[in-house]
Amino acid sequence: MLTHRHELRDVVVTGVAAVVPGPGAPPGAWFDADAELGPRGHKYLPAGARYLLAAGRRALRCATTPEQVPPERRGLVVGTNNGLAPLFRDMDRTVVAAGAERLRPALAPYFAVNVLAGRLAAEQCLKGFSCTLTTSGVAGVEALQTAVRALVLGRADLVVVVAVEDRSAEAVAAGEPGEEGAVALVLEPRAAAERRGAPVRGTLRAACAFVPPGADAPDGDLGLAVGDLLSAVQSEPAAPVHPVLDTSPRGRAVAALLGAPARKAAAARAGCLTPLLSAAEPFTAHGGQRVVVTATAPGHLAAVHVLAAEPRETPSGGLRAESTA
Repeated sequence: MLTHRHELRDVVVTGVAAVVPGPGAPPGAWFDADAELGPRGHKYLPAGARYLLAAGRRALRCATTPEQVPPERRGLVVGTNNGLAPLFRDMDRTVVAAGAERLRPALAPYFAVNVLAGRLAAEQCLKGFSCTLTTSGVAGVEALQTAVRALVLGRADLVVVVAVEDRSAEAVAAGEPGEEGAVALVLEPRAAAERRGAPVRGTLRAACAFVPPGADAPDGDLGLAVGDLLSAVQSEPAAPVHPVLDTSPRGRAVAALLGAPARKAAAARAGCLTPLLSAAEPFTAHGGQRVVVTATAPGHLAAVHVLAAEPRETPSGGLRAESTA
C-alpha cells in the first residue's frame, strides 16, 4: 500500500551519517574501532555490528541526540544482506571442523541476523520496535519505506534507519571488494522535529516492487512497475534519476526503461548499501534532489526520492540545514 504524498511530506530527515571506506582502502583495515566506538565494549562485536553502531551513533548526534523523545516512541529498522556473512561463514567452518561446542560464546548469539541491531537498540533506548529486513539488494530502501510508514501511522516519533554490509563470500570469490560499512538516517514527523529544534535536512519517499525474473519487456509488467515506482516517489519538477544497477538482464532492461546506461554496482549483487548511500549523498553534500532506482536479478525493484536542503555551517562548527522541502 502506497502512502499519500501529503502525509509523506510530514516525515523529515534530521540526521544522516555514513561510515564507509574511502577509495582504495584495504578491506576491514579502514575502520578504527577504538577511535569510533571508544576503547571498551566492542571487542566481541562482529564487524557489521560495529559499522552499524558507529553510523547509528553519528546519525543521532547529527539529529541533536533527541533524548526528549520517549524510549518507547523510538524505533530502529535495519536493512542488510551480508552484514553478518563473514561471521556465518566462520561459524559454518567451525561447526563442520570441530563441532558447535567450539563456537565462541560471545559470538554464538549472532547466528540470528536480527541480533545485529541489538547493541544499537539497547544503547540508544530504541524501545518502540526493532526489525531487520534482508530482501536482496533493496533491503535498505525497504527499511526507509517501513520507517516512513511507521511514522505516518503514529507507531513512533523517531525512527533510525540503517543499511549495513560486510564483505560477502560471493564478492570475494568473484574478486570484488564487496560492500563494507553502514549508512544511517534519522526520520521524524516534521512537527515534532521542529518543536524540539532539530535540524530539518529534507524529506524523502521510498517505494518497492517485485517483478519475476524474465518479465523484462518494456511494454509488460516491468515497464508498468518501474512507471508506478517513479510515480509513487517522484515530485514536480522531475528530479534527476540515479540508477544503481548491475549488468544482469534485469539491470539492462531497467536501464533501457530509464533511458540511462547501466551502472555496474555491487548493490544489486552483493548488498543493499549502495542505493541508500546514493540517497543519503544530497544530505551530506550540497543539497538538491534525486531519484535513486535500483533493481536486482531476482526481481526486486526499489526507488527513493530525496529532497535535501542545502546544509550550512553553524557557529558551533556543526551542520545545520535550512529546509525548503
